[in-house]
Amino acid sequence: MKAMSNPHRLLILCMLCDAPRASAGELARATGLSPSATSQHLARMRDEGLIDSERDAQRIHYFITHPAVQQVINTLKTLYCP
Repeated sequence: MKAMSNPHRLLILCMLCDAPRASAGELARATGLSPSATSQHLARMRDEGLIDSERDAQRIHYFITHPAVQQVINTLKTLYCP
C-alpha cells in the first residue's frame, strides 16, 4: 500500500485501470511527468508487484497485475473522485 500512497503513482494506477495497457511515454504525457520520473515510478510499482510489463515490438507496455489492485483503485476512485 505504501507504493500507492504517492499521488503520481496513484494517478498512473488510475490511468492503467482505465486503459489496461500503456507505455511509459503515454503515461508520461497523460500525467505531465517527465519520462524519467514516470519510469522511476513504474519501476517502483513493478518492484512492489503492483504492475508488470510486456514488450511489444519496440515498446514496453505496463499493466496492473492483480485484480485486487484494480479493485482498490476503483474503490478509491468511487470514494474520492465523484
